[in-house]
Amino acid sequence: MAKFGLIICICFVMVFQSNAQSSVDDKLTINAPTDKFVSIELQAHKGFPRLGVVNTNQGQVSGQRQGIRTVGPVRGKKNPEVLENSKVVFSGKNNFSLLVSLKYLAPFMGDLDRERLTTLTSGMSEKESNSALLQRFLRSNIAPNLCLTDECRNANQGKNEFERLRNYKNFVNNCLDPLLKWSQQLMQNDQLVGYHVSVLQIGNNYDFDKKGYWVYHSLVPNDIFPIKQGVIKKVMYKPVQPFEVALQNKLGKSKNIGFFLPMDEQTAERLQHEGVRRLYVVKKIKVERSSTPMNAVSEVIEFNFSHENADLEIYMDEALKKHFISTSLSNLTLKTN
Repeated sequence: MAKFGLIICICFVMVFQSNAQSSVDDKLTINAPTDKFVSIELQAHKGFPRLGVVNTNQGQVSGQRQGIRTVGPVRGKKNPEVLENSKVVFSGKNNFSLLVSLKYLAPFMGDLDRERLTTLTSGMSEKESNSALLQRFLRSNIAPNLCLTDECRNANQGKNEFERLRNYKNFVNNCLDPLLKWSQQLMQNDQLVGYHVSVLQIGNNYDFDKKGYWVYHSLVPNDIFPIKQGVIKKVMYKPVQPFEVALQNKLGKSKNIGFFLPMDEQTAERLQHEGVRRLYVVKKIKVERSSTPMNAVSEVIEFNFSHENADLEIYMDEALKKHFISTSLSNLTLKTN
């Protein structure tokens, strides 16, 4: 187990090239450079960041591994441990997204007014507009989510204009530069490699002739970076490898893959009886910063993604412990109508 943990840690450092050095089970932690900031905890799969659909029952899975007897969630009831773990998971995804935003907004920091608060109004110059939007992002998103100390967290607080300005300047003078430096350690070479998890819906449409389900998989991964007020990030599919190009040629303009998932009748009936309506498809992807430049803070931060290989691993549970079937993007039986 010690050797396995070390391997996970090494992989994680290679992916992020940051201060992240902690790895426990299916979690990866990007350690904050100072106690002024919160460390970022992400879920992982095979030593790489888990992107897309998260494991909301991670707390129960961890308990089982430690020899603690736990039971699955009861419909209509919310397990406090699961709720707390879900809060940590989604907070980690959001905070990672915020730090990535900060990394790619850094070139505009020369427009930031560090001495006065800027109110966004019509007729502003581009520099003034950039300053107003940066201040709103820093005060409303970065400070309350990534900061722990008062001098950092209070950037958007104050009973009057004098106190608000004083709190903002404290944040800028004592916290902004370390945050900017930390953000540059993420996505080294403008790349992020991880495992993307998405859902395959199955239900009452079993094909008795072909023995399986027709399922649909989207090539629009809008869940890699959570939508967060202040900065919009867009991830677009950009085929790179030959199997990706061949698949895209078959799909045409469509970004959805309809393909056949073989499953015998006994398994399909058992899953219906157990109320299983979702399977989980896992693929290894690379997210890269788009070459499209940003000309203003108000513009979208664009990324491209491609597949590291053609493998599709399908699991029966969101914890990705119950493997169901392996298939490949290069030889799927595609739906033609």
